[in-house]
Amino acid sequence: MATKWGDREGRRRDILRAGRMLLREKGLVALQMREVAREAGIALGTVYRYFPTKEALFAVMYAERLDQMYAELEPVMNQLAEFEDQFVAVATMYRDVYAEFGKEIDIMAILGQRPDLEPEARDQLVTAALRLLSWFRKLIDDAGVDEPDLAVTVLWSTVVGLANRFTSARHEVLTHAWDDTVEFAARTLVRGLAIERSL
Repeated sequence: MATKWGDREGRRRDILRAGRMLLREKGLVALQMREVAREAGIALGTVYRYFPTKEALFAVMYAERLDQMYAELEPVMNQLAEFEDQFVAVATMYRDVYAEFGKEIDIMAILGQRPDLEPEARDQLVTAALRLLSWFRKLIDDAGVDEPDLAVTVLWSTVVGLANRFTSARHEVLTHAWDDTVEFAARTLVRGLAIERSL
């Protein structure tokens, strides 16, 4: 049901809801502005007033999903004491986000190629991503790793790589399940970080 005329924030929510529904049910190919307008029950021109491009709409939807993941992750992380368990929790939650938003398009690369394009959408996405990465930074800082920036890069690259591997057709050639693989990655990273600390 379309939001009443005059409710600007409500229309924006309707557009985002319609975009998420199309993306979830039919994939990136279905995320067309005309379809978003139809699903939201508003004129096509109205969609463009809020989001001038499909990429801007996608970036904001992705940012909101990362914010949702952060909110869901916070109570989980506060209950887990071990780095391995925390890594597994982040990686497992991100796998689902990646399946929806990261698998078919590298939005940061697209936004980066056009620095003049949708600065608000880009800023919202970068802020959401950095907020999520703050969990890893806290874990690394608590562990006392000598090169924390490099450690965060390796941890996040591992999470994204695992998500990519297990949400694409590549997972069909793997002989190990997600749980076994992500737990092995966590143990390996813990050992590597411990070796780095002792040097």
